[in-house]
Amino acid sequence: MKKFIVIIMAVALALTLAFVGCKTTTAETTTAETTAAATTEAAAGETKETAEAKTFGLADVPEISNKADLNLIVETGGVFDKIIPYIEKFTGKTGIKVNVERVASPVVYSKENVELVAGTGVYDLAYVETSWTNEWAQYLFDFRELAAQYDTVEAFDADISNHSPVILACGQAQGKQMVLPFYTYHMGMFIRQDVYDDPTEQAAFKEKYGYDLKAATNYKELRDQGEFFTRKKGAMLKGKVLEQDLYGLAMQAGAYQDNDEFSCYLWGKGADYVKVVKNADGSLKEYVIDQATKDAIKQTMEEYIALTKFASPGSLTANFDFVVTEQGEGRAIVQNTMFSNCFAWTAGIVKEKVADPDAKLGIYQTLGGKPYTGAWSFGVVKASKNPEGAYWLARYLASFECSEAVMKEGGQLSTRMDVLSDPEWKNAENMYPFGILVDYLLSNWTDQSYVDFIKNAWYFNSTAAGKVYEMQMSVLSKGISGELTVDAMVKELVSQTISLTSKFDKVPIREE
Repeated sequence: MKKFIVIIMAVALALTLAFVGCKTTTAETTTAETTAAATTEAAAGETKETAEAKTFGLADVPEISNKADLNLIVETGGVFDKIIPYIEKFTGKTGIKVNVERVASPVVYSKENVELVAGTGVYDLAYVETSWTNEWAQYLFDFRELAAQYDTVEAFDADISNHSPVILACGQAQGKQMVLPFYTYHMGMFIRQDVYDDPTEQAAFKEKYGYDLKAATNYKELRDQGEFFTRKKGAMLKGKVLEQDLYGLAMQAGAYQDNDEFSCYLWGKGADYVKVVKNADGSLKEYVIDQATKDAIKQTMEEYIALTKFASPGSLTANFDFVVTEQGEGRAIVQNTMFSNCFAWTAGIVKEKVADPDAKLGIYQTLGGKPYTGAWSFGVVKASKNPEGAYWLARYLASFECSEAVMKEGGQLSTRMDVLSDPEWKNAENMYPFGILVDYLLSNWTDQSYVDFIKNAWYFNSTAAGKVYEMQMSVLSKGISGELTVDAMVKELVSQTISLTSKFDKVPIREE
């Protein structure tokens, strides 16, 4: 759900695929991008042709009567370098010029928000980060409303059913599909699989803690593993002397992504920042912050602070890039919660920086199996002078063709299950890291209990959630750093949540 996060992964498609991670320089991506552009079509082969034959694509876009230009704003970054040619294909097919404004991620919200609120129609497609969906729903068309006018609802539903139901739920407002996803940053837990599989480490862990070493599934296991793997320079790991200090955990506890990480733990308990209460017809009735909710937040913060003892002191100001580097360069064993589109990037750093040919990663569920999730998406603006053209462009950007390009050329993670199910990811040369990554996503996204949880999550129901989300970064950080006691942090979090919700949402909120 990060406004500012620009995670760029370049995919080199040759005999072996190699993601070059969430954040790379132009020089690092040049070779990979060139190779990808030259080989993507051939590498996809029969699988791609079969998938395209069964799903919506550019050829299915009908004649559009409204030829007014379309305007949209997107992030800078490698993924759109690869998608611009597909937008140009749309222009070639429809005769509609598409003007693409590209700005740094921190500017997207402010530039779009002022135009949406004023109803200027400057942008025909809104580029929407998950946390803004409900806030901006009043300015966007319901896609099924547009489908009924320009397409058919049946055709629309048939194609979007290929997307992750979890990600689709994040893009809804009271059951209406307000946006279509473009790429995801769904979170997971990364571990040094080779270390967990090492017989010496397994034996030592079992002797100390009395149970087998495996990816943690609860707080006690994660805390034990953080303690076990935290070692000083000169100690042993896998029978070899450590040349640098080692931390069991790598955490992004800085006031930027701390709430994403914290949400993974809180949601994993089956709790949330606010309880969403709905009427029998599914409409919103009220929001409640009861004692059980406050207790869950307090317990989660206490556990979180305890975990920081097994992470680098730098974690208190860390963002995703610091955390990836900690594990990638061999200074940490576990990334407790991390954006899954950083998995291949981390794997690439491990391969380059860790002096152990067996070093590799594994990806697993975050504790409780309810990781923080979301996507960057597109919605059709009500003030658009060409809603017909905007509808079809949004449909095309969410199609198999563009979604495949997002992942195989642009290096971001598609939200389409059919793209992730491409057998190419499971080839022997691609199984690590891509095959295990797509297996993780597909498994998590087909968990109906998780889908149901996301549909009722606070972030994806309140029109004030975007404002509350931004506030949480600072307040949670004060609790983690000790600037506020845990009790004071909970009190401040609740107070500001109620204040912002009362101001920016029409649904009543109360504290018990």
